[in-house]
Parts: sequence; structure tokens; C-alpha cells
Amino acid sequence: MTSSIRKCAGRILELLDEVGDDVLAEEDAINAAMRDLLAVPGLDTMIVNPVRNNTESGLGWIYYDGDIRIVRGTMTAGMNLEPHNHGSWNLFGVYTGALLYKSYRRMDDASTPFHAKLEIVEDRIMRAGDVTVLPGPPDDIHSALGLAPHTVTVLVARAPFNPRREQYLPDENAYLVFEGDGLDAVKG
Repeated sequence: MTSSIRKCAGRILELLDEVGDDVLAEEDAINAAMRDLLAVPGLDTMIVNPVRNNTESGLGWIYYDGDIRIVRGTMTAGMNLEPHNHGSWNLFGVYTGALLYKSYRRMDDASTPFHAKLEIVEDRIMRAGDVTVLPGPPDDIHSALGLAPHTVTVLVARAPFNPRREQYLPDENAYLVFEGDGLDAVKG
């Protein structure tokens, strides 16, 4: 399994080296590489390195080489990750189960603190094998709601997530600010 993960990570890195932070430039090829990763058997049961004492959620690294990290997470039915950002692009897929996934585009110019007007870009049910490419800021805002009793997700990122994170309140055109580990412990 480790060699399969390493091979998939290598292919994803090749694509990322070609496009830099413009992950949408090779979205189809990146999606195909992510689907290959999601086809590796046993990702849902392998032992992971926990992310910041977050063992209860099953959140942990399944691969990290200093250049790319692949993180597995779990969600239960009803678990709701409100709209939030990571401060960088990421690749996201569902290994098992299902979730309601939304991504957002920021419509305001970010000049007014704590104000954000969002537009939904993607709104779909993701099932096992489904992937999405989330572009970089300011359009790295997304939410997820667990639909199945047990959903396993895989996230791929290159740059560290920004320690200043925002959780959005779309109906109020506002956002909350978290510094450091405050949002990481919940959102991954």
C-alpha cells in the first residue's frame, strides 16, 4: 500500500510542479491522479500519524515527504464543517461514504474586516471516488456535511495552511477569525 500511495503522490507532484498554484490549469489530470489515489485499498483502515492530537476524528497524515502531504479524515452523518478557508488550494476526495460539499467564491473585495459576500460555485453530493480541486485564496472557501454514518475523506495540500483561518457565515455576509490551532483542531 505504501508504494501505491508514494506512486500516486509522485504523479500528483509532477502535475503540481507543472502548474504551480494554478491547480485549475490541469484540473482534469489532477482529478484523475486523485481518483487513482482513492482507488488504493486500505486507506480507511491504515494507521495514520495524528494531526495535532486529533485522534478522535481519525484525522491524520497517510503520506508526507516535506513537499506534499496527504491527510485522511473521517466524518459521521450530520457532522457539519461550516464554510471555512485554509489559506491555500487543496485537492479533496471521498474514499468511502458520502457528504454534501459546497465551495464558494468571494464576491467582495475583502476591504471591510469581518465582512464577506459569498457565491456558491459548487454544490453537490460527493460519494466514494469523487474528487474536487479547490483553488487558492480568496476562493478556497468550502463546507462539508457528512451524509453517511461513516465517511472517509482524503485531502492533498502542498503549502502549509494559513494559521489565520476564517469561518464564514454566508447568510450574515460575515466571517469569524481563528488564529493558530483554533480552527485546525476542528477543520483539519
